[in-house]
Amino acid sequence: EIEAAKEKARTERAAVQRSQLTLEKLSSRLNDLSPKMGTAPGGYEFQEWFYDFLSFFEIENRRPYVTSGRQIDGSVTLDGTTYLVELKFTSSQAGAPDIDVFRSKVESKADNTMGIFVSMASYSSTAIQEASGRKTTMLLLDASHIYFALTSGMSLSDIIRRVRRHASQTGESYLSVAKFGG
Repeated sequence: EIEAAKEKARTERAAVQRSQLTLEKLSSRLNDLSPKMGTAPGGYEFQEWFYDFLSFFEIENRRPYVTSGRQIDGSVTLDGTTYLVELKFTSSQAGAPDIDVFRSKVESKADNTMGIFVSMASYSSTAIQEASGRKTTMLLLDASHIYFALTSGMSLSDIIRRVRRHASQTGESYLSVAKFGG
């Protein structure tokens, strides 16, 4: 029994080390993309990186597609809810017009559909205000959420759930990582 327990512990340690190496590779790839922020090629590379990131965390996803003539950056399904995804790899913050365009995409879909907007440069205060409110259909994530998933040990699924719970309780679409404790 002791040998079996030791072997199980070795196997679990090896699995943790493999996942860390993969997280390190994902983190390194993202850091390598930083100089390309704000460029079209950088945006497409970030899109590829993001779906590899989702796959690492075993989150069901669909890569970018076009429906009714509208480009959708992809979708995520978590806990029975489908989230359309909007990715911004720009050097300037996402603004209210970005939120309005994405909201119209989300609200044109089925009732249980929500949206996850990822802006690596974060959001203007007006954008956060526009995305929030009664019956908000959007969650806002930024670079701090992405890096938190890469470094903290908290899974991306749990980060999305935490932001979703906050939105459900307050109507606010954005919850900074610094406020996750409260």
